[in-house]
Amino acid sequence: MTAEVKSILCELQDELMRLNQWQTLAPEPERLASELPFCMDTLTLYEWLQWIYIARLNALVDAHLPLPKGAHVQPYAEEALKADGVSSPRLVDLIGQLDKKMA
Repeated sequence: MTAEVKSILCELQDELMRLNQWQTLAPEPERLASELPFCMDTLTLYEWLQWIYIARLNALVDAHLPLPKGAHVQPYAEEALKADGVSSPRLVDLIGQLDKKMA
């Protein structure tokens, strides 16, 4: 399963790059330290995916640690994209695939 998760994470990164949403500079540390789910008060969906979600899941897989259970990121992604007036079915699908891996 870890190879599948790594593959999905790579595809997710590729999709963010395709959408021109992959950043080279990390947000300020205080923006990453939000206590709200998905750092919704300090980061965009794309920033959260890159700097927290993908980074943490990659770290867990690389360390051979279990993935968190019960992730429900897809509904948030759908709402965040809708609020931004963006349609990205591929991004939502990849996030849904990860949700299923962590069910």
